[in-house]
Amino acid sequence: MIRKLTDEEMRFLHKEGYVVLKQLYTMEEITEIRQEFEHMWIDLITSKQFVQQPKRPLTSLFLPVRDRHLAHDRLMKLMLDPRNIALAEQLLGEEPLAVGCDCFFKAPGADVLPFHQDNYDIGAEPGTTWAVWISLDHADRENGALRFVPGTQHFELIPPRLPSHLTAYGQAVRVPQGYTPVDVSTSPGDVVLFNGQVLHGSNANESKYRFRRSFVTHFVGSSVEKIYVHYLDLYDRHGNVVKRKLNRMHKLQFDPAYKKKPSSHSR
Repeated sequence: MIRKLTDEEMRFLHKEGYVVLKQLYTMEEITEIRQEFEHMWIDLITSKQFVQQPKRPLTSLFLPVRDRHLAHDRLMKLMLDPRNIALAEQLLGEEPLAVGCDCFFKAPGADVLPFHQDNYDIGAEPGTTWAVWISLDHADRENGALRFVPGTQHFELIPPRLPSHLTAYGQAVRVPQGYTPVDVSTSPGDVVLFNGQVLHGSNANESKYRFRRSFVTHFVGSSVEKIYVHYLDLYDRHGNVVKRKLNRMHKLQFDPAYKKKPSSHSR
């Protein structure tokens, strides 16, 4: 069923920078998505894209996966699910375009994902991105729940720094003085919405046996003129490829030494 944000949910989103929609996906659907994750994982193992490392025997086999909709039709359908499209359209106020998707396993032992802003990597201009984050497991502080810094959703992009230790994400943004992070617990089927400016990350998975799987799609509005990633292969609601200009100056404004031009599939 198509679901739109209520006035109360919109007020919460505007104030806090994120909102949780409970049980947007049914347990039957979540079971099917988990099965698709298993098929994807087997493909990655058999093709040796995931190779076990002695020092990280579990987490090295369950790394974050980008844009598997290109190889798995079920994930493409999930990315462009009418429920996701309707929410993105409400948030953007115009026709949404899907930038790509991320699949997270967050296995036991997985490290902290440091605070960051999604539009630093995506580079949408004008405007920003919106994420539709689908929870596939029960998530809490112990097994790596999302974290947000409420109030930062109205910030401009903040130049990141290298994290103090190796993580799955190469940059980190300091929590501004006077702002306090919050943990956001979710259940299977819940959806979390947030924009590309709000500082967010996730806790380490300190549980012994519990994964914290999730599937997230990033959207931009059709009025976007330039974008840093996937500028040649954005998708409309019908699955048609839409092209935009490369945002060539996006990384340069933060790091003049950044010279590498991204491919259409880089993230």
